[in-house]
Amino acid sequence: MTSDQGFRIMAYDVQPEKPWNPGENAVYVSVRGTSPEEITAYWEKLRVSASVLQPLGASAWSPLYGMLTDRFGVTWVMDVMVP
Repeated sequence: MTSDQGFRIMAYDVQPEKPWNPGENAVYVSVRGTSPEEITAYWEKLRVSASVLQPLGASAWSPLYGMLTDRFGVTWVMDVMVP
């Protein structure tokens, strides 16, 4: 799904190499934006009372990537799309 602002929201199940328990890491929600400023703004709002699994920073596949579990137990993966 793509928003009017251009970011994409996707969901995917846990990777096969990680343990799976219902209600724990069942799915990840992925938000992909077009600029570091956009993703940082979403990140700052989501990280309130969240557990940061991967701090927001550069990665091998994206100029900005991070992962956190919010206060409701939803795990978010956020990154900037590479053109």
